[in-house]
Amino acid sequence: MELFTITIPNQSDPQIPSLIALLELELGDLHKHPCGVTLETFEASSVSGVTCVGQLPGFQLSLHGQEVWNRASRALAEYILVTKEEPLIRALLDKERYLDPQERGKIEDYCLQLLNGHEELQSTESRQRRKTKLSRALNKYLEEHTSLHLEGFIRFRLDNYLSELREVVDYAVDEYVLERQYQEFIGLLKYFVFIQDTKIPLAHLLHKGGHEFFLLNEKWEPLEPSHVVEGMIVEMIDCDMEMEDMIVSTLINVSPGHIVIHTREKDSQVIKTIQQIFDTRVQVCDFCSSCESYLSPGWKPQDQVIDVQH
Repeated sequence: MELFTITIPNQSDPQIPSLIALLELELGDLHKHPCGVTLETFEASSVSGVTCVGQLPGFQLSLHGQEVWNRASRALAEYILVTKEEPLIRALLDKERYLDPQERGKIEDYCLQLLNGHEELQSTESRQRRKTKLSRALNKYLEEHTSLHLEGFIRFRLDNYLSELREVVDYAVDEYVLERQYQEFIGLLKYFVFIQDTKIPLAHLLHKGGHEFFLLNEKWEPLEPSHVVEGMIVEMIDCDMEMEDMIVSTLINVSPGHIVIHTREKDSQVIKTIQQIFDTRVQVCDFCSSCESYLSPGWKPQDQVIDVQH
């Protein structure tokens, strides 16, 4: 008794051995079971495929069909994730014509990390959720049909799955564009720092945590630069960097030859941004005898320069 036949276009998919291997992995032990089944492969001029046949007389569709469909659906879902998901992501990215091939390659890698990253629990759960969703759709189809054209099924029967992939691609593209704009912004600021004359030899930037910063000169005295930055810096700062704006613009306005950042949160984003912009001028101190008292909870200079609190 023929249970189902799966066909794949020859020209579009060279992975028929992978499909057979996954089906055999799921169905292989059933040949020893009363509901035993066998797999028969075939190849025509335009398609390849595999037919699942129930072994008679032991096989009864009413008793054993559901077990076969469940297992076959799991195998097919895994096959789609392993062999189809990456080409589907690539096809969606090909529609983003303003991206060059190198950019599309980077975004594709990021998409696959979001979908399949095994180091993060969320990504692992996401993959299993997608597999479960695919298995259910395939199972429902196999219960009602004996012929499955896999390419057509993916294209016309998996709208929710394809929509999820589009959402991942859209998110990855947006993140990439934002990061590219951010790096271009950082590059402009680095160039301006490079061409600007040094105004003071040394500045101490005290980071008391969170959004609280104070700026002192080489004598550990409060600095009082204007918070208003004129000309091109105003235009370059006019982006969504939140509390980094005032700190970075003040440092650029002061233009110190050397910056020592005293912080207990050296991995915070604003610290990394300052390091990117001022490069070799920056030294990060996570503890020294000088800053120990300055970063104590009770210390606060009378004339604060930067105190960003939201």
